[in-house]
Amino acid sequence: MNREQFISLCNRKEKLVRNELGYSQEKMSVLLGLSKKTLVEIEKWRASLGWQGAVTLCTLFQNTREITLAFGNDIPALLRAMTEEAAYLSPFESPYSKWVTVLNKDGRTIEQNTASQLYRLREKGETVASSFELAELRKRVDL
Repeated sequence: MNREQFISLCNRKEKLVRNELGYSQEKMSVLLGLSKKTLVEIEKWRASLGWQGAVTLCTLFQNTREITLAFGNDIPALLRAMTEEAAYLSPFESPYSKWVTVLNKDGRTIEQNTASQLYRLREKGETVASSFELAELRKRVDL
């Protein structure tokens, strides 16, 4: 996922998040730092949240059903990955990052990025979770 895809998906999710929480357009616009007129245009798909608005939406409402379904439950790691220019094509891969294996058990591997110190849990070659806390990932796989 790149920034444009992220922003586009956030544009589509904003109204769903607002409805999920039962917020008025006025309240949501205040929380997102937008005018109500701009929010109405976003909901009609005539305007965009932009990068800052999309980050604000996901940060403030990261525990809502709509945001979790769209982006997973580790919004901070996703946003950190998307802010690194080399990581645009995939949030956890970059030709400039080096991952070191910390633990390996039963086909599950916990690796740490030497630059960002981010840990990731991989199963069958796919990243299934990430965290800056090793203990959190160890609990997930009982390593």
